[in-house]
Amino acid sequence: MKFQKTKKNYTHQENDQILEEWENLSIKNGKEKIETDGVAYKGGIKPFIGSDGNTYHERLSGNEEDIWNNSDKRILFVAKELNDPKNPYDSRVVMSFDPDKGIIPTHKFLKAMLFITSGLLHSSEKHAAKFNKEEPMEKLMADWDKAAVAKINVKKQPGGSTSSFSEISQAMEDYKEFLVKQVKLLNANIIVCCDGRGVILSAIRDWVYPNAKKVNDFVWYDKEAETLLINSYHLSARKSYKNLYDRVISSYVDALAKLK
Repeated sequence: MKFQKTKKNYTHQENDQILEEWENLSIKNGKEKIETDGVAYKGGIKPFIGSDGNTYHERLSGNEEDIWNNSDKRILFVAKELNDPKNPYDSRVVMSFDPDKGIIPTHKFLKAMLFITSGLLHSSEKHAAKFNKEEPMEKLMADWDKAAVAKINVKKQPGGSTSSFSEISQAMEDYKEFLVKQVKLLNANIIVCCDGRGVILSAIRDWVYPNAKKVNDFVWYDKEAETLLINSYHLSARKSYKNLYDRVISSYVDALAKLK
């Protein structure tokens, strides 16, 4: 099975416009400002001083738009909400790596995304890339930087991972118009839904990919859109990296083989 390049170009500008409208409605509804998310930045690394006085680092925008728009394997991770309840930051900037300066991704969700992205890049209907816990970070980041990868949350107001699924579902309903616009703009062909219960997958399938058919226990496929929806564990769940990886990669390879 081969994926096709996108017919609709993604731009940060159009994505930011959707998020601006989303935030305006959020504030109108008496909620706080929202995070910024979308296609992950692939540029240089900029240090900054946080409100706590510590030095942090963020990735700058680079050639990620071109990578996304010219890739036939566009990977979108969809999660629930940001972990920091007081800081609606830009999650496109977080994947930085410079070992000489001690800048290495350590958060479990980020590392799981690196493992899974690498696995998706190197897997096909005939071959499932094996998980390697000892894979050098240099290799994982090299795969990340050449891959077309985006990550968004369905609830843009940070909640510290404390929101119930009913709250997540309500947030998706309240801002459905903008969530649909953002997913359609991204036009990914591999969507990894990271909640473990299928709540996110069901919403995106019903609202964006209503023609998707079930391929196996964890994967749905919309033939017209050429998009796979994969029901993943939450990537910060109390599972090993191997469990998180195998759930996505084995389901993905099985689906490709069945759709060949």
